Amino acid sequence: MLNIVPTSPKQAVRFLPVAYKLKLPVFFWGKPGVGKSDLIRGFAGAERMDLIDLRLTTLESCDLRGLPRINHETGETEWVRPEFLPRNDAAAVIFLDELTAAEPRIQASAYQLILDRSIGKHRLPDQAWVVGAGNAPEDGAVSYGMGTALADRFVHLNVIANPDDWIEWAMTADIVPEVITFIRVRPEMLDSCGGQERTEQLVTPSPRSWARVSRVLKETRDQRARSIAVNGLVGEAVAIQFFHTLEEIGQLPPIERLLQMPARQAARQVPATISALYGLAYSLVAYASELRHFELSIELLDAVTGIQDKLPRKEIQTLGMELLLGKAHCGNLFHALAKSETYRRVYKGKARELVDLGRAA
Repeated sequence: MLNIVPTSPKQAVRFLPVAYKLKLPVFFWGKPGVGKSDLIRGFAGAERMDLIDLRLTTLESCDLRGLPRINHETGETEWVRPEFLPRNDAAAVIFLDELTAAEPRIQASAYQLILDRSIGKHRLPDQAWVVGAGNAPEDGAVSYGMGTALADRFVHLNVIANPDDWIEWAMTADIVPEVITFIRVRPEMLDSCGGQERTEQLVTPSPRSWARVSRVLKETRDQRARSIAVNGLVGEAVAIQFFHTLEEIGQLPPIERLLQMPARQAARQVPATISALYGLAYSLVAYASELRHFELSIELLDAVTGIQDKLPRKEIQTLGMELLLGKAHCGNLFHALAKSETYRRVYKGKARELVDLGRAA
């Protein structure tokens, strides 16, 4: 049982520079597909560090220490340095991925590498850092667990999927608006509830599987092919709910056509469902690439709030505008947008409304 506080991937990333500076071995627990390996690869890439990915499931104990040979001058046995150990002092991450899937005797062979930063006479350079990742037995993956002797050598992080963090990542990772909208509306569907072992289901959703669903939707519009692929990626029950949301989003007219209409007329073309409204917000952000796109999108989001019903239109408008402004900033269009008549009329007006509401409260 993991008696530690769960950590989101975003929180884990903030800890990695500290762990590397102190050369603390870190072990990432988490369900398959939650993004443990991506965390390490992303950190190594951002810091321009070499990444040495070791899968102990493919190694024997002697592979870590190196194969023995006879030194004919001394008559003694010596151990040849394994090729995967870094030789120079360049910054490097030695990543023991799927460590808990290795048999206990293989795990034990890594003790010295993790704690003493050496294997036999082979020492790691000062800039090398050892980290590991794996699944707990209840996650349904192949796992032998971890003994206390090995566990005592790590700082442990229990990485869990966080919908807000994942959506933030998805907005920069070219994930299609339909998938982002579904996770926004049904955040509990980002990953399986309770792990595969407890749900007794082989195919369950994960952050990794939703990224693959996005690739499927980009690649084909064939409904039968989509159904087969999505069912195979997230399971039947989740796929049914996803396609129901997809149908609601599909009732949206094309974004290009909506932006060609007067804003109030376009707002009436948006189906009065929460999925369609979130789909509109994320689709507008995905579509916008020119200053005029941003201006028209802001006008449309403003017009959407003029329709009176029980849907959270103002909250969705605020989300959409924040995302649009963030994208405009990344695209060096923010200053031009801030000077536009649309921004002054719509966005600053909304900002004043929020200030007035705060004072009234």
